[in-house]
Amino acid sequence: MNAGVWENLYLSLQKPQLDPVITGFNANIDRIIPVTNALLSTFEQQAVPGCDAILDRLKQSMRYCSADEVFIREPALYQKLSELFSPSGTLTLGGQAGIAAVHLRSLGIPSVTCAVPGAGPRTCALLQNGGVNPLTFEPGAGNRPDITHLIFEYPPGLVPLADQVIPRSNRFIVSPVHDASTVIIPEVSVNSFREQIIACRRAFLSGYQYLKTEPEFVTAARQIRLIRGVHPLMRTHVECVSGADRKVMEMMLRHILPATDSIGLNERELGLFMHALRAPGPADVALLPYSPVACVRDAIALADATGVSRVHLHTFGYYILILKSGTSEPEVSRNALLLAARITASKAGVGEQILSREGLLAYDAVKKEFGPDEAPGIFRHDDRVVVLVPTCISPTTHKTTGLGDILSSTAFAADRF
Repeated sequence: MNAGVWENLYLSLQKPQLDPVITGFNANIDRIIPVTNALLSTFEQQAVPGCDAILDRLKQSMRYCSADEVFIREPALYQKLSELFSPSGTLTLGGQAGIAAVHLRSLGIPSVTCAVPGAGPRTCALLQNGGVNPLTFEPGAGNRPDITHLIFEYPPGLVPLADQVIPRSNRFIVSPVHDASTVIIPEVSVNSFREQIIACRRAFLSGYQYLKTEPEFVTAARQIRLIRGVHPLMRTHVECVSGADRKVMEMMLRHILPATDSIGLNERELGLFMHALRAPGPADVALLPYSPVACVRDAIALADATGVSRVHLHTFGYYILILKSGTSEPEVSRNALLLAARITASKAGVGEQILSREGLLAYDAVKKEFGPDEAPGIFRHDDRVVVLVPTCISPTTHKTTGLGDILSSTAFAADRF
């Protein structure tokens, strides 16, 4: 483990000039709730139907220190859960598009637009307060009520950990199912939308887990291609989530992912997609972490299956990029990952940042399998470029919510491919 090479690379980083960005389509309010033993007891004592299953899922997430999300399809049940936890936690802007938009604007990007069809008034206000232009596609901005998600942030150790799990803070999300209209631009607004984003060169897109029917997925994919066609230098990125069901994963594989340039996901989401590609029937993906070499191989397989130019896998301690040869500048792409790691660590906690030991071990394992590297962290495999960087981490984590969106949007906006 040659930590000195990576320390020097981190020290020599410079933030590149970043172009205007459009994000879409999910922005909402997050209620951030710290998990304690008392809160777990509150869960256990509730007679609300479905609470037991949610508690079991929360404890599974905590045993594996793995982020997870569950979608509640019954509005009445979600309303009861919201009321149960309404005295708890703090409210902040949420949703992948919302979090990424405000974050990217804070990096100094001159113009960030967030497409949020039908967003509520408080959501729009939080976007505007962050210097972001919200597009609601309605005559009066914020005509719909705000949607609040429940984000349970937990430290390791409140429940016994599974074998081989690396202790770390993480989160468990309980969300209502949004209407598909929150993801699709109204047809009457498509032309004006295109005109409003004509200066953008990056589009960070999300929320496709809320689509239900094949025609909705077809329409959403067509709109991604429309965004890609704004300018020859425009690139689109789709950020994935863990809680989508098998049908949604299959529709994303069939329609959404082949329509975009770039995919962002974690190892659990990678496992769900690979299961949908390889095996019939319900998904049953273990939460135990992949090996780094297995992560690389499956990320390459996902890139091959969807035809995308860029797959960004972010997991604890290291990030992986799979790029098409000849479509990128590998050292620029690697440095974009390093920049994202440094910025994300600063958002996660305080104190002097350190190199992840797990990341250094992952680099050694991938180098042994795919090496030698042509430059630190850059490998060639058939017609793919494989990039792996160990992350820098904060020794004191006080936040986990939104970190994946921050790191993924930073790496995407700073990349050149």
